[in-house]
Amino acid sequence: MDRSERMGRGSIPKLLLHFAAPAITGLVANALYNIVDRIFVGHTVGPLGIAAITVAFPFMITVMSFGILVGVGSSSLISIFLGERKKDQAELVLGNALTLLVTGSLFLMAGGYFLGEKILLLSGASRTIIPSALSYMGIIILGIPFSSLSFGFNYFIRAEGHPRYAMFTLILGALLNMILDAVLILHFSMGLRGAAIATVISQLVASVWVCLFYLYSRGALSIIKENLKIRWEITRRILTIGFPPFLLEMTFVLMLALINRVIHYYGGDIGISAVGIFFSLDSLLFLPVIGIGEGVQPLIGYNFGSGDHARVVHAVKLALLWAFTFFFVSFTIMMLFPGQLVSLFNRESVELMEMATRGMRIAYLCLPLLSVTIITSFTLQALGRARESLVLNLCRQVLFWVPFMILLPKIWGLDGVWMSIPISDSLGSILAGWILWKQVRKLGKGKDS
Repeated sequence: MDRSERMGRGSIPKLLLHFAAPAITGLVANALYNIVDRIFVGHTVGPLGIAAITVAFPFMITVMSFGILVGVGSSSLISIFLGERKKDQAELVLGNALTLLVTGSLFLMAGGYFLGEKILLLSGASRTIIPSALSYMGIIILGIPFSSLSFGFNYFIRAEGHPRYAMFTLILGALLNMILDAVLILHFSMGLRGAAIATVISQLVASVWVCLFYLYSRGALSIIKENLKIRWEITRRILTIGFPPFLLEMTFVLMLALINRVIHYYGGDIGISAVGIFFSLDSLLFLPVIGIGEGVQPLIGYNFGSGDHARVVHAVKLALLWAFTFFFVSFTIMMLFPGQLVSLFNRESVELMEMATRGMRIAYLCLPLLSVTIITSFTLQALGRARESLVLNLCRQVLFWVPFMILLPKIWGLDGVWMSIPISDSLGSILAGWILWKQVRKLGKGKDS
């Protein structure tokens, strides 16, 4: 409990760095699974190999979204209960969350197995890409339980004050995936199947490592058999709090599927490869800010639970400053060196290089503004205000994006597809800024949010 109580007494900048650095490292390490696959496949199989992984990516994000649904909801409750000194309630949340992860993984495996081709077609796959994508996704499905457990447990571990252990779990998996990719793809020439096998083995090892944390009682909480039985009130609260970030990810899945289909119409299979490269690089330039949000979340939850609103406001403002700074650096890198970044994935296709470079420069035009939206979303989640976070995410990724995604390509072709992204970022940041301003004012006056 001493490690958890530091969140109510320690320096906010040091605590935010303590939680955010492992979260950032972990998120980037987790993203490297897909990024490294695309790099190796891009240089061996070629642009169509990247396209095959790209159309399978929405399903992979769906799996991750489920982990976020359970992980964010349960970790927010765990942080609040620890702040209220209710260890037994925190352990009840932990047990119910574990049951949800296992059960949900089985349903996702069944869905991927029986509906694989339909999912890929909805995700923008052409008949040329389908065979390769099915080969890749058919193996990836086997790793869903390991991926979900690893992802979910990392949220639990961070919530009770052990972010470094969670970070090492993801680093372990990412490093192993790189090594296995090199061996299976380069040495054994296994192509897409090698990339998928490497990912599944790495996820298995990472899940074993993260489970050892609780098997050896490294934290304040324990997994108790009786707590594995679903309590509907606890489950409802987990799903209610976790639903906004889950919806954010699922709307991202729809965004991926829609952008794949529209770009394929205007740019063919090479266009889908360009989207795959964009979202791979986007992970490296975008996920660190998600890590800042995840890092500040337990600080906000704990101090809100203990009634220290001044520390909550301090943490929110600091997280917003860090997020804006990082996004501004990412924006600068993307504007100056897009060609060098694209060449990491493929150097042979001039068409792919030109399409991806131009697209990324347009898509990142309003990137710094997105910091307001992300930090606001995590703040609302930590405070248990699911409705406001839900509205914010729905507006940015549906109301502010879909209409432009459909209309602008009819005017500007491929450029219109990319332009819809900065428009939604800027409109979403305006709404988020207003919501965050109101919330900070309430907390500054000492009122319950």
